[in-house]
Amino acid sequence: MRLIRNIEINYFRSIYQAKLKDLPDNIILSGNNDSGKSNILKALNLFFNIESDWKNDFDFYKDFSLKRLSEVRKESIKGKQFISIAVEFNRPKNFDGSLPKTFKVQRTWHRDTFIPEEKNNLDILFKNNQALFPGTLQLAKRFLGIFLNRVHYEYVPAVKERSYYDHLLSRLQKALLHIATDADSAISDTAKSLAKHIEGKIGKLKIDFKRATGIESLVEPPDRVAELFQAFIVKTVSEEDKIPLILRGDGIQALFVSSVLHYICENSRDFFIWGFEEPENSLEYSHVFALAKDFINLYTKKAQIFITTHSPAFTSLRSKDNKCYRIYRQDVQSKLSQFWPETKNLEERNKLNIEMGFFRIQENLHEEFVSQNEELKKIRKQLKNVEDDIKAFNKPLLLTEGKTDKQILEVAWTKCKGSIDQPFIIRAVDPTSGIQGGAGGAQTLAKMIESIHPEDRRKAIALFDRDQEGVKCFKNLSNNFKTWRNNNDIKIHGNGLAFAVLLPGQ
Repeated sequence: MRLIRNIEINYFRSIYQAKLKDLPDNIILSGNNDSGKSNILKALNLFFNIESDWKNDFDFYKDFSLKRLSEVRKESIKGKQFISIAVEFNRPKNFDGSLPKTFKVQRTWHRDTFIPEEKNNLDILFKNNQALFPGTLQLAKRFLGIFLNRVHYEYVPAVKERSYYDHLLSRLQKALLHIATDADSAISDTAKSLAKHIEGKIGKLKIDFKRATGIESLVEPPDRVAELFQAFIVKTVSEEDKIPLILRGDGIQALFVSSVLHYICENSRDFFIWGFEEPENSLEYSHVFALAKDFINLYTKKAQIFITTHSPAFTSLRSKDNKCYRIYRQDVQSKLSQFWPETKNLEERNKLNIEMGFFRIQENLHEEFVSQNEELKKIRKQLKNVEDDIKAFNKPLLLTEGKTDKQILEVAWTKCKGSIDQPFIIRAVDPTSGIQGGAGGAQTLAKMIESIHPEDRRKAIALFDRDQEGVKCFKNLSNNFKTWRNNNDIKIHGNGLAFAVLLPGQ
């Protein structure tokens, strides 16, 4: 809701002069601590609620700009000590028939005054262009007061004490009871009846008080529902029990604030502006990002929102309905510099990133990324080794009597297939490892092929040399081996995994 179009602040606290123009639904103010972010929200609180801090009365000597005070003292012109705040509004649709499209209200506080001097620009607008007015000037002036009475500025302090939550629940209570009485007039009638009954019961007290003091008294119980019920209790439901909200963690309470304010906005015909200080306080990072999206996508439908923040979850919001400012100190005064929508120079955004420590966060994340990436490389290497082992385990096993046989087969494969990987593993089983005169190769090969276990699920082929020892061992294989497909030089074990082959002769 784009209710406020422009803001101009003069001589309020650290703000010497500041202008915020063409304001969208959501306005983000970020910067170092003590840069003056909150003073923009507090200036609006002064304009709408005649309070600077939350529930603290305006104090000119505390809230007047120190830089301006120094200038005034040098000039010796006391009349220049004032604080002024001007707000230019966009006309809401339901005032289309009474107010111009845009109009400005300025409130000025002079030294030693509490009530501000108020001016508007309706006369100037009417004089310059009467066509801007849907009706008469008098009609516009009358409806300006009605409009301002319907604008509510909700200031949410960064540090929320118990008194703030009591205030918030009181607002919720009034909203709920207003809805209830609108829906059922019997509730209101009951409240009035109860008030009359109580008044009748305290007659004796009134007589005794007059006797003692000579003064007439009147005790009036509330006859309005919102005044009758002053003790709404909000409880949250958990697996253990119903727990009062005030006993839950700060983060849960903080999330409840925006939900309550949004509910009040949705169930009212009035206009709402939020001045929300550091909504990320007490929240874990995941909740902050979700809350930031709610602000831009949900809450701005019913309110225009000004936010101070140190969180990238808010400063990184990129939307046509969002505007971001960097607030910084220069010559003891607060300055504003817009960094979203993007300016031609990215210097201001980079300065904010440095001030907020975002670059350091990025450095830490990069270091963590490098470390995790190296660990991931190790894991991938280990996984590759495991995959190779599994693949090798699943390859058929070609067993030879000796090392020379193995070498011959490997050379033959390379000559015939080139760089294509062997689809089987060649292994020599001769325990003498190729020593000349060794005669244990064929016997060892026979024992090896006889021992292939079916649970291994890997096929094994024994290649017996066609010499005296090889033929003997091939023929003496156990009865578990049978001739394969009527070929007397090939046998297969009953488990279907072990094979024996007698190499052909010359």
